[in-house]
Amino acid sequence: MEKVYYSHLNETVYQHKLTNGLQVYMIPKNDFHKVFATFTTHYGSFDQSFISPKTGKKVNQPEGIAHFLEHKMFSMPDKTDAFETLSKFGVNANAYTNFDRTSYLFSGTKNIDSALNYLLDFVQTPYFTVQSVKKEQGIIAEELRMYADYPNQRLFYGLLQNLYQKHPIHVEIGGTVESIHKITAKKLYDAYETFYHPSNMEVVLVGNFDPEVMVQFIETNQAKKGYDYQAPIERFMPKEPKRIVKSHDEIEMPVVMPKLGLGIKLTPASGKEALKKDIALTILLDMYFANSTKNYQELLQSRLINESFEYTSIEEENAFTLAFFGDTINPSLLESRLTKMVLSLKRKNHDIAVFERQKKSTLGSFIMSLNSLESISMGFTNYLANGVSMFEVPEIIESITIEDLQVVAKDIQPNRIASFVVLPVKSQKDPVL
Repeated sequence: MEKVYYSHLNETVYQHKLTNGLQVYMIPKNDFHKVFATFTTHYGSFDQSFISPKTGKKVNQPEGIAHFLEHKMFSMPDKTDAFETLSKFGVNANAYTNFDRTSYLFSGTKNIDSALNYLLDFVQTPYFTVQSVKKEQGIIAEELRMYADYPNQRLFYGLLQNLYQKHPIHVEIGGTVESIHKITAKKLYDAYETFYHPSNMEVVLVGNFDPEVMVQFIETNQAKKGYDYQAPIERFMPKEPKRIVKSHDEIEMPVVMPKLGLGIKLTPASGKEALKKDIALTILLDMYFANSTKNYQELLQSRLINESFEYTSIEEENAFTLAFFGDTINPSLLESRLTKMVLSLKRKNHDIAVFERQKKSTLGSFIMSLNSLESISMGFTNYLANGVSMFEVPEIIESITIEDLQVVAKDIQPNRIASFVVLPVKSQKDPVL
């Protein structure tokens, strides 16, 4: 077992790779009573095309299958529900699927060994039948219809659909009502056998435990299961053109006030470089669009934005996006003002004092997140996607320069900007801000 000590944060990570390929990361925090455990597979909504390790042939699967599989994993062969069983141990259990991974997790202060043993067992016990898949299709279809009624959900994906033509980022993680009805028990087993192999998974433990005892416990559990070697998975991601799909689109929904989404398609990077660009973009946005900035106050005083206004960066495999969202009485005018402001960033002579202050604020926010076991567990898993330990992030933040901000700003091009608007239905009265 390898021990890595990060002196600048006084944090220690124990990491160990089992013979079946499972990677285990343990971060002891003995000043806490709780333990947070996450069992993650590197399999998300992006992974629709791959080479089957069993047949060596390319497999194309329906949109939303990773999320569907997550739902089905809780159904056990003995007809019990894994979520309910975990709850009986006195822990809080959950699961989620995003673009690039699926995680099963729990947190608690007692029965940790039993809960962890069961977590490993149920995630490694697939059970899908024709009848249970059909039943789940109805449940998830209803869930997708419900999401379709959420204006913010429609705004987010509507904007991504205007920006991205082929990249699966523009497809909802849960898929569509049509795509989930193409899912079969066989397709679930194909996906499971490919992506739920231990060599494509990791366990992250954070909290009050003995790493030596815990790694032995996990090894004992895994030794009983006889996994064969599996080569790295070959996945296929469609090549995304630089151009956007369309510059504008809009829909009507029962909202009180119009909602604007404005997005800029940026040049993606990979690994640590992608993370560095993402942090540089966040610092740049905070310098010019945070609540105390001139731009924000100008928009607020013009009554074009309210407290709903937000900005974010979306950094995923082969996709990098800057986006603004907010309710507004005049979406076209807000779009015009925001576009002008964001395009002007490449011409700015950035104030060094403001830059250094914002960098310190970014670093401070990161360090504050280390007070939460959940933030550490989720963050650690998230940063692994960039090939980076969470505890390397402060060094990355500190390495960012004014020049890094300028590089990101120069990537903002007028022909890669798109907007999406959710308008009140025409019969509704005009809103009052």
